[in-house]
Amino acid sequence: MRAAIFGGPNNLLIKEYSLAKPKKHEVLLEVDRCGLCGTDFHIFKGLAPSKPPMIPGHEYVGIVRETGASVKSVKPGDHVAVDPNIYCGYCRYCRTGSIQFCENLKALGVTLNGGFAEYSIVPESQVYLLPDNFPFSSAAFAEPLSCCVHGMDQAAVKHGESVAIVGGGTIGLLMLQLVKLSGAGKVILLEPVEQKRINALNIGADYVFDPNSESTKKEITELTSGGPDVVIECVGNSAAAELAISLPKKGGRTIIFGLSSSKDT
Repeated sequence: MRAAIFGGPNNLLIKEYSLAKPKKHEVLLEVDRCGLCGTDFHIFKGLAPSKPPMIPGHEYVGIVRETGASVKSVKPGDHVAVDPNIYCGYCRYCRTGSIQFCENLKALGVTLNGGFAEYSIVPESQVYLLPDNFPFSSAAFAEPLSCCVHGMDQAAVKHGESVAIVGGGTIGLLMLQLVKLSGAGKVILLEPVEQKRINALNIGADYVFDPNSESTKKEITELTSGGPDVVIECVGNSAAAELAISLPKKGGRTIIFGLSSSKDT
């Protein structure tokens, strides 16, 4: 099969790759869609815990083509979405329900071969059955959207609260839609790229601002009578985080949601 293989910093090779047969608790998945995440750029630049050679891609969906001898939850022909994060289940964080902090975390497309390939071998525990008529182009958002839902749990947006979102990329726009569904009042998005600001207005933002404008913070403070109740940072760099911390009103709250590279930690 063909695959995109991370060969080291700034080195991504498209080449043939031999795939083993699935083991008894694994499935062979024909990849239909795989999203491109900021983490993939971190991997490409050598700023993530990925060791070459490794196939990136962790936001993927596809069709089960073969199953291991002990697989019972899916069968060949099933459409599935992949949860890339494989938790150990026994460290102190897993045992207290904070699996996102697993001390032994493995991840398809980050530490294990993932979805930038024609086929992928995935543990049965990591696949979720999809309706056959559910479009793969939408299903590929399952992983990033689930992350955003967790972020919304942390933000705990109350009905009528003003919310500012820093960053208008895919994650920022997903978060924007969730914020609107939560019953927020004024919803503001900060994004330096004009087309992304237009996209945000088209899907429900009440106001958009260029964070590089000198008047932005003053205008947002006046618009929200002292600052937003909630600010959600969706970029993943120190400048965005500093901006997000500076925006909320007294007693407001900031959620640092963006995943930074190692150079920003």
